[in-house]
Amino acid sequence: MAFSIGIKKHITRWQQAGLIDEVTADLLRKDVEKTRSGFGLGGILAVLGAVLLGAAIISLVAANWEVMPRLVRVVMIILVLWIGYVGGAWRASLGDNRFSQALYLIAAITFGAGIALIGQMYHLSGDATEAALLWTAGTMVAALLLRSPVLVATGVAITALYLFMVLDTNDSHTYSWLLPVLLFISAGLVWYTKAQIARHFIALVLMAYVFALYDDLSGDWILWLAAMAGGALFLGDALSTAVLQRLTGWSKAIGAYGFLMLLLVLSYFQFDRFDSEVSDQVIIGFGILACAIAGLVLSGYRNLAVRWMSYTVFSLEVLYLAFKTIGTLIGTASFFLSAGVLVLLLAAFVVRMERRLQKKIAQAEGAA
Repeated sequence: MAFSIGIKKHITRWQQAGLIDEVTADLLRKDVEKTRSGFGLGGILAVLGAVLLGAAIISLVAANWEVMPRLVRVVMIILVLWIGYVGGAWRASLGDNRFSQALYLIAAITFGAGIALIGQMYHLSGDATEAALLWTAGTMVAALLLRSPVLVATGVAITALYLFMVLDTNDSHTYSWLLPVLLFISAGLVWYTKAQIARHFIALVLMAYVFALYDDLSGDWILWLAAMAGGALFLGDALSTAVLQRLTGWSKAIGAYGFLMLLLVLSYFQFDRFDSEVSDQVIIGFGILACAIAGLVLSGYRNLAVRWMSYTVFSLEVLYLAFKTIGTLIGTASFFLSAGVLVLLLAAFVVRMERRLQKKIAQAEGAA
């Protein structure tokens, strides 16, 4: 919503400046209205309200669980599920994409709570990880049948919950192959339901999975392989944007997450593995600086996420290396003086880079 309002203000300014005529301005406004997201702030508040209402239902039932007859407990859970899924489907059939998704979310939360409460009531065998898997499977099936983007995102979030539960128990390596399968199914649901937000969830869970697998198996090759895969995805977006966009429809985000994976692995080795050797930290630090510069040069002019990650990582890494090298050789006052000068130089670097990138952006737009 805020984005579309900003675009409309620019359209009005262009019209007042004589850059476009009234007919073109009206066509642009109509196109913004037609193509803007229908979710907006109202949809966000509806989802937030659904989460709070689901938590309230769980708390109310849990607080009075013992005083309710078993039949009443089961009927109550089924009733909330029925209202959520059927009511959501009814609202969706009327074209309501906000409250239908909120009702679906209430049903998904209730389904998870119902698994736990019924398991406790009937003393069913199993642990929390198995309950999380059942919850994930039920939510994904509902997402498939109802074609709900919110349920897809919820299923990925529950998959992340399953991962953390498995790591907490430390009693099974099943997640090492099962979690990629779940994420692959989620990716299929993303394609089927056009669930944009769930894509980001999948990327974040996949990165968490890489570090979890490394922590479990203690193999450096896992992180190096992830770093190479991340670098390849970044280069794929930077050098073959059209091809990656045609294959995935998500080129810029893939490049940004690949770049982030590469930086996370290098930072991990710098701070965790070589914390006692300054020389090792400096060597990896220069590698991180090289990656940041490569990100700016290759993709910064067209990928805003890569651009600001590069700026942030470059600035923090320069300050950190200065602290580890210069800071150990000079006094406090001299260090703050040096740090102040360094920050000003970084600011000048960012300003100059922004000017160059803006020229590249203008050239790219002119060529298009």
